[in-house]
Amino acid sequence: MSTAQYGMVIDLRSCTGCQTCVVSCKTSNEVPEDGWWSHVTDYYGGEVYVASTDGGKVSMRFRPTLCNHCENPACVSNCPTGAMHKNDETGIVAVDQGICIGCNTCGKSCPYGVPVLQAERGVMGKCNLCAGRIDQGKDPFCVQACPTRIRKVGLISDPESEVSKLIAESGAQVYQPENGTGPSVYYILPA
Repeated sequence: MSTAQYGMVIDLRSCTGCQTCVVSCKTSNEVPEDGWWSHVTDYYGGEVYVASTDGGKVSMRFRPTLCNHCENPACVSNCPTGAMHKNDETGIVAVDQGICIGCNTCGKSCPYGVPVLQAERGVMGKCNLCAGRIDQGKDPFCVQACPTRIRKVGLISDPESEVSKLIAESGAQVYQPENGTGPSVYYILPA
């Protein structure tokens, strides 16, 4: 069980739905084929870029999504080879493509549908929170590229960290807590 846990806070009040995070993740991580490790969806549950009415006002709100690096990841507990694993030092969930058999058990068990089959290579792929960049003290590509600076990453296991204080002060919430996996990505919700 991990003692440290990296996580992210995303401020949905200022997300413009530009998808720079999605493009940055895809290109910087060289995500192959048709795979995508992050997405931007409509906050209200519709399709992207569809206006909604909220309280009589027309609005467009977005929810960027990525791997939640859960406290109790279903993908890890259901992986038959141990390829999907949680790093004890960072809490980051990653896939060891050297032992992955591409069975998609992790993808089917993840309530968020995050792991994707990279068919050409026959292995699974997913966001690893740019772990190598975090090890170097750098932000993940999606955080660095965001033009509205709505993303913050850090140790959510440390109550004194900037990201933990932001979660507490803003009342940030995880997406779909009813899944029981303990996500480590928090959202500051629009009013």
